[in-house]
Amino acid sequence: MNEAMKKLLESTRGVVDRAHITQSRLTLSAAATIGGCCGLFDLCSDQDVLSLSMGAEPFIDWLGWQASDVCEIRKNFITWARASATQGVMDVGYVSDPCGESHGAEWGTCDFLLEGFGRLRRHTPTRDITKVGLRLCEMQPRYRLDGSQITDDIEFDLRITTEAILQDLYRLLVTGNHTVGTDDGLFDGLQQLINTGYVNTHGERCCMMDSIVIDWNGNDMCDATTTGHGTTWNGTALAAGWRFVDVLTAVYRRIRQRIARAPALNAPPQVGDMVLVMPTNWAQCLLDCFTCWSVCPQNFAANGTTTSPLVTLNSFEGRTFRNQLNGGMFGAGRIYLDGFEIPIMPYDWSMFTGGSRNADAYLLTNKIGGQRLIQGQYNDMKNAAAKRPGWYDYTDGGKFLTWANNDETCEERQVEFQPRLLAWAPWAQARIIDINCSLPGGPISADPWNLSFYPECSFITEVCPDRYD
Repeated sequence: MNEAMKKLLESTRGVVDRAHITQSRLTLSAAATIGGCCGLFDLCSDQDVLSLSMGAEPFIDWLGWQASDVCEIRKNFITWARASATQGVMDVGYVSDPCGESHGAEWGTCDFLLEGFGRLRRHTPTRDITKVGLRLCEMQPRYRLDGSQITDDIEFDLRITTEAILQDLYRLLVTGNHTVGTDDGLFDGLQQLINTGYVNTHGERCCMMDSIVIDWNGNDMCDATTTGHGTTWNGTALAAGWRFVDVLTAVYRRIRQRIARAPALNAPPQVGDMVLVMPTNWAQCLLDCFTCWSVCPQNFAANGTTTSPLVTLNSFEGRTFRNQLNGGMFGAGRIYLDGFEIPIMPYDWSMFTGGSRNADAYLLTNKIGGQRLIQGQYNDMKNAAAKRPGWYDYTDGGKFLTWANNDETCEERQVEFQPRLLAWAPWAQARIIDINCSLPGGPISADPWNLSFYPECSFITEVCPDRYD
């Protein structure tokens, strides 16, 4: 992304008509710069810029992102076909008279509609364009870790601004809630798409499209549920005595059964086609619980009232089995359901549901054979840039649109990304709500606005003059 931004800025320098002239006056920002006369870092510090927060999210890559120029995606399904009925009673399919009348068949349909795109937009600090290339002194080069020099404050500002947009995306992939028929800048995330209560565009109920939603109701992940546990499967109470892995296995089997009954999708999934998305701490809890579910005595309880799983985990057999679950496709471990490997995808954005010990998890299927079931899409900004050459530019292959607002020599850059999440087979996805997990130290979040779980405690914005003056 940095290289793309460098090329973008180089292509726009010296071209007067590329910038918008603002209708309202800009105000010069006091935010510290990467270099210049208000350097962000001390001259005696290491010259490499190392981020402790900006990292890749494997879940984003797993979703796969595709450019789209279609406002609405509508898919139609035959949800059922059966023998005809008379007054609600199935007609027989046999006839005794070779010349007699026969009965017919009937069927029903449902459609899935995805409309519009989200609109994520943020702007850089307003800078004096005459000073963006200045250095505080001769000793102030600043380099990326790949060895290339950072020479432009606006490039740095664009990178930070784009990071904030990506953080918006990470949150909304879970919590996004678009209002149908409006252009509210939102798109539906997993909480809305992996759900029950589906209706078609005529408002008619489509139970066949419903996801599996398990409410674990704050129960511990390892222990068997007891009387009054309150766990449900799509709103129906589950019996006491089941453990989390028991229910997860049943969910997996139901999805595989549904896939097998869809002729267009009846192909064996490959490792990585189905993943279990959950926060990092919950992945560790699951691996411990899965170990005990697999090799511990069946009367174990995490509270120590019978055989403690920790005792068995610390045995040679337990440690050996547990260590075999480490690693996996995404580095966070894997479990095996009916012998099929399910990689765990760590995701620490908007997954916590209550207190410091409860979170959600998703069992997601993104493709079967060559058919994608869930995928990220974005409005291709190359089209917008082509309509107004010299006014708008794109970066990252068309994912981001950028333009400048100018007021005399002051410049502010806007960055916009228009994403959405397509999940047209919600019945092949599952959400498990409110799972309890307790580990020493508690969880941490990658979200700087999740103040209860983010490792930093002081959010003091760096401004000019900085602390090293």
